[in-house]
Amino acid sequence: MYCQHCGKENEEKSAYCVHCGKSLEEVSGSGKLYAYELTRLTTPEETRNPGVAASLGFFLGWILLGPVGYIYLGQWNWFWLTFVIQIFAIPLTAGVAYILLPVIFAIHQYQMAKDLNEMIVAAREERQDDLDEDGMPTIREE
Repeated sequence: MYCQHCGKENEEKSAYCVHCGKSLEEVSGSGKLYAYELTRLTTPEETRNPGVAASLGFFLGWILLGPVGYIYLGQWNWFWLTFVIQIFAIPLTAGVAYILLPVIFAIHQYQMAKDLNEMIVAAREERQDDLDEDGMPTIREE
């Protein structure tokens, strides 16, 4: 099994990459969209409020700053990707994208925040599973 974060090979049953330490399990709902380097999600340390992310995308989208919601989520790659798309989409669609993009930003940023929160909770649970009752890391025999 290859790590989706660093690309190095790991054992098939491994939960974490032995090279970079990130989870090897794919979170449900993230699908293939986030599997590519350009669209890969980086897991923040703390959870984010999906309502705030959606609100930022919707309300700031009307003043052409909808991608700022991705900064709130810690996803700079998505900020730059959507910023460039927005710049080209509005003139190419004769302004129709100006009406649609705030709604699209709101929906996508809301769902992305939910996916990121799932990833954070799963990572925390896995770390808790790796600790014994005294809070010390457990040693697994292979």
